Amino acid sequence: MKSYLELKSVFKDRKIVEKNVIDVYDDIADQLTIKLLKGLNVDEAQVALVSNIMSMASSFNNRKFVIDLLQGALAEVESEHFVETGNRLS
Repeated sequence: MKSYLELKSVFKDRKIVEKNVIDVYDDIADQLTIKLLKGLNVDEAQVALVSNIMSMASSFNNRKFVIDLLQGALAEVESEHFVETGNRLS
């Protein structure tokens, strides 16, 4: 849930209900945990999630928001990776 809390700044101007985000996050996390325990590869799960995000962006015509959201997510992941690798550029 840490990543969600850090991404809040990306959509602070949108009318997003935090409880709804947490509920959906929990549902997805539960389903992914079950799939992973049954042998789904982590990479496969991540590709499926990103593919779903891209599909939703197209279906609901909210590509700009998705671009901002994914850029914020990428910045967070890169920052965490930078710290984990001892503040060295890979």
